[in-house]
Amino acid sequence: MPEKNYYLRRMTQSVITVWAAITFSFVVIRLIPGGPADYIASQIRQRSGGQVSYAQLNRMVELYTNVNPDEPMWKAYIDYMTSILQGDFGRSIFYAEPVWDVLGPAIPWTMFISLFSLVIGTMMVFLIGGFLAVHEGDKWDVAGSYFVIFTDSVPYYIVALILLFVFGFGTDFFPSGGRYNHDLTPGFNAAFMASVLRHAALPIMSFAVTAWGGLEFRAHCTRIIGEDYVDVAELRGLPKSRIQLRYIGWNSTLPMYTGLMAGLATIFGGSIIMEQIFRYRGMGFYFYEATMSRDYVTVMAAVILFTVVTVLGLLIADLTYGFIDPRAGHTDRRSYSRSFRESLRQFVRNLRSDDDARTGDAAIENRLDRNRPRTDDSALNFEVSDTEYSWKQHTRERFDKSVLTPFRILWTSPRARVGGIILAIFAFLGIFGPYVVPEPRPMQAEPILGMWENMRYPLGTDDIGRDLLAMNIYATRPMLIMMGTGALVTLGLAILLGVGGGYLGGLFDKIAMTVTDIMMNIPGLALVIVLAVIIEPKSPVFVGAILAIDNWPRLARQLRSQVLTIRGESHVEASRVLGIPTRSILSKNIMSRLMPLLMMGSAGAMRNVLMESVGLYFIGVLPFTNQNWGVILNVARNGGALAGADRFHWILAPMLFIATMTYGLQLFAQGTDRLFNPRLRARHAKTVSSEELESDEGAPPATPADD
Repeated sequence: MPEKNYYLRRMTQSVITVWAAITFSFVVIRLIPGGPADYIASQIRQRSGGQVSYAQLNRMVELYTNVNPDEPMWKAYIDYMTSILQGDFGRSIFYAEPVWDVLGPAIPWTMFISLFSLVIGTMMVFLIGGFLAVHEGDKWDVAGSYFVIFTDSVPYYIVALILLFVFGFGTDFFPSGGRYNHDLTPGFNAAFMASVLRHAALPIMSFAVTAWGGLEFRAHCTRIIGEDYVDVAELRGLPKSRIQLRYIGWNSTLPMYTGLMAGLATIFGGSIIMEQIFRYRGMGFYFYEATMSRDYVTVMAAVILFTVVTVLGLLIADLTYGFIDPRAGHTDRRSYSRSFRESLRQFVRNLRSDDDARTGDAAIENRLDRNRPRTDDSALNFEVSDTEYSWKQHTRERFDKSVLTPFRILWTSPRARVGGIILAIFAFLGIFGPYVVPEPRPMQAEPILGMWENMRYPLGTDDIGRDLLAMNIYATRPMLIMMGTGALVTLGLAILLGVGGGYLGGLFDKIAMTVTDIMMNIPGLALVIVLAVIIEPKSPVFVGAILAIDNWPRLARQLRSQVLTIRGESHVEASRVLGIPTRSILSKNIMSRLMPLLMMGSAGAMRNVLMESVGLYFIGVLPFTNQNWGVILNVARNGGALAGADRFHWILAPMLFIATMTYGLQLFAQGTDRLFNPRLRARHAKTVSSEELESDEGAPPATPADD
């Protein structure tokens, strides 16, 4: 049944998201200690030499922030909301002019490179994904899939640095920065438009090259190829080109439509780093400048504008999806709880009480005993000899099924095998590297040694003679800590809101998904930068936890959608009817089915934390309190690593570590789905009985085609 008032509810949700962004800005300005109001007040006192009254100080703070510290909280909040809705974001401290006059003219430039990147990247996704689907299983598919995984593993800012070195400094073909040639007269004339395109070419290519995804589109195409209507079209003798475009391509595009529009949020967040690299004066450039100068008013205004543009893009996608795909429907979903309070109380009680679990199991056993036919008790009495099944055999069996069998399964998958080897090497470097490799120190070798110029320093040295290989090895441990912490926080929040909301339903689900949708619509990287500037995290653990803000909402949505499917299956319904506690149902019936998605989500979260942390350290947003790959990139670029080929190895060394690590994560994550195939586990377990093996002999092998 179609959900009533979906479009009205969706528009209301968008308004709530924008309201949440504005409210977050007010809270940061008014309530957070050391926030914008306190910072501006301290700056005014310093500039005036302390010769300013309290009333004058508050009037100046209100002029810049639109928030009067003397007013009651509710009145200050209403005044702030009114001024924002009227387009008055306050006055910039750094630029000494209204914030809208700074950010307003920059919005079209960011939109220009973002939309061009999205269009070009989408075209490449369709072309490459469709090509791989057509050549499914042959050498083109295998080679192309590995190439797509590799390009998806390289961060966009690394591609930007390489393009800047090759085309920006190496040749004069593309400008290395700016928006256009200032010697030209701005306007709709050929010379000016050509200059705009040449200056935007490198940022657009940097985004587009790393958006070559394609594997998701390939999967959709492969699924559509097996549909009955495609076979009917072939039997009718329709042209092959028409079948590929109208039947396969179009129907494979529809599931990706909303995801492509959601890419705007990623590109907008990435523009903060990208525009800084190319000195491209868009909204991300001014956001970064305001961040580094602690111009909080401009920073919060940029967050609001980023959110508004992203929300509009997603809203357009949701409102138009029904017209593009008439099959799309938004259906009502019943809750398994009579009330939110009752379901939450029962959920917490079952999670915490082991007695409830034992009681539930006992009740099930009693029910089964009542239905079991009566037999003579003497027939049921038998003795088990210790020699038949010893503790040693039990231990060996558990070790085989829990450790050796998963290892055998992963080893038979080329992707998981290569990815696992890469991750194992980095784990070894992070744990034992500092104890094996001498600590890098100045003048331990000749400065600016090239790669392989001296075999004692295979990656070369920096400008003060430090071993680049040792520097990157010592930087591995902090990176692993950040990645692990970010993955744990991401999984925790995603499971709590995604799995809990999907299973319980009702009010809890609505609240959880509202919070999730708000966090998805606010550009996460911009939000992370704001928190990083205010909190100034120094510990890798703290940095990883903050970066998880940008990763958990999408995983929570994916988990919820899977739970909605699983919870309606017969075995879950039977468990619920039999009175099995919620904790047992979640752990045995639901979480076990979610393990492939959780493994992929963990690897994705670690990859995103790696890319974002390196990017933020590279542009100097996070404090340099530990040696990591982002710090090495920052020092190398500032030291002139892009100025010539003799210095490029300085910045290339951390690039190789970053790209290899992300590539290993991608490969390993895509190979772990085999771990949770019961048939494969039975075939690879040495302790499985012969009867179990014989029962599976007639079944087809469950080896993925893309491996």
